[in-house]
Amino acid sequence: MSSEREKNQAAFQSSKEELINRFPPGHFVAFEGGKIVADAASFDQLTEALAVVGKDRPDVFVVQVGVEYPDEVFILI
Repeated sequence: MSSEREKNQAAFQSSKEELINRFPPGHFVAFEGGKIVADAASFDQLTEALAVVGKDRPDVFVVQVGVEYPDEVFILI
């Protein structure tokens, strides 16, 4: 895992409570460099908001407020 991704995940983990208080459940938030760079009510709106600030989804860490994400995921093929 890249250090950028780790930094963004750590920022998300440490700001979960703030996100819950600041945004409604299901709201999309994008992190880059350990900071929030965009947010929106829908994924499509987030994509547009990221474009406005010159960012792209593959380059940022995107989460939904109130969603619990597992630390690890196993994909069975």
